[in-house]
Amino acid sequence: MCCRNIEKMTGVVTFAAVTLSLLMVISAMSLALAQEPVGFEIRPGDFRVENAPPLGEPYLLEQKLVIGNGDNIKRTFTLRALVPENLENLPLQYGAIPEPSWVIPMAPGGGQVIEVDENLPGKNPFGEVDIYLNIPRQENLTNQKWEAWILVKRQAEIGEILEPELICKMWIDTSAELPPPPSSPSKLSVAVIVALGVGISAVALALAVWIRYRGKARGRARGRVIS
Repeated sequence: MCCRNIEKMTGVVTFAAVTLSLLMVISAMSLALAQEPVGFEIRPGDFRVENAPPLGEPYLLEQKLVIGNGDNIKRTFTLRALVPENLENLPLQYGAIPEPSWVIPMAPGGGQVIEVDENLPGKNPFGEVDIYLNIPRQENLTNQKWEAWILVKRQAEIGEILEPELICKMWIDTSAELPPPPSSPSKLSVAVIVALGVGISAVALALAVWIRYRGKARGRARGRVIS
């Protein structure tokens, strides 16, 4: 009876030791995967925009987003604005941006796709992305504090499966008041422009008639001399 108990205890201890070893191996593998570099970087990782006006039309921010390619081959990256997923981790007084389309990351030449050269001598492994804001011109959008994300994803090449991605967090503080409405040309300005256009056309027509008349007059004068 005693031997059987000892054997059971030994089996339990052995099973526990094996299970613990497996858990440690899995944890180590997960940690290694979590710390594996994604092969590129973005700068800044986060930034703040103060006094952002709800202008009602796109405008360019001074802050740029820089993508650094760490590979020895040219890489393609896609850009996308997102609403933050975990609202519990937002900074105090900040909420998720109501509409991600109010943030527009723009690659050189337009669009949300950018190619960055390989990280080799003689190459520029950095790409610069413009960031626009396009907040509707509404009174209820003043004095707001939002967080928005810009997702940068590296496209997989042939034979690759993973598409690593990084997120740039931006905090937006809108202005206390609406900006002045876009200035539209007054009726007087339009009238002046129209009058100026008509006047230029009349002068051009008169000049053409005068040149034609002078040409005919010279032709008649030459005819008299010859005769």
